[in-house]
Amino acid sequence: MKSFAAPLLLTSLFLKGCNATPPATTPPATPSPSSIGTRVSTAEPGTVAYDRDVFQTLLGNHELIRREFKEIPGGIESTTESDNAEVARLIQDHVAAMKVRVEHGRAIRVWDPMFREIFANADKIQLEYENTPKGVLVRETSDDAYVARLIQAHAQVVSGFVARGGAESQLAHEPPAR
Repeated sequence: MKSFAAPLLLTSLFLKGCNATPPATTPPATPSPSSIGTRVSTAEPGTVAYDRDVFQTLLGNHELIRREFKEIPGGIESTTESDNAEVARLIQDHVAAMKVRVEHGRAIRVWDPMFREIFANADKIQLEYENTPKGVLVRETSDDAYVARLIQAHAQVVSGFVARGGAESQLAHEPPAR
């Protein structure tokens, strides 16, 4: 009777040395800045899944983003930019997608009272933006006094996303009182 122990042991060691079975790895939830591409999602642009993936990528790279906003009569003006060109493109993509969502009442984050209220009042919001080489300038206003306060409160939440990333995105945000 032949012994197969030695050949099996050698085969096992050979395969282990060649990494015949790759180690189990979990891809990162958010690509690192060096791996961010112009498309960070396998979902179709304009879908909730695509918009969520872009948002999650921005949250994961929040330390590469700077944002300033000021309250103006009826709303806010903001500048959101990054020195990382790929992150800057994602900021532009995100703002364009959110403008379409507001214009068509296609709500996101409906579990968050602030976002639920924003989309409930979407027909009273005017959102204009201009791309910059490093991001975007936004002017968001309303003729309705309550919606203007809502826009200003929302701007503070967005600044929180930039400052604290995913930790902030897990919170529910109360809209201003009517």
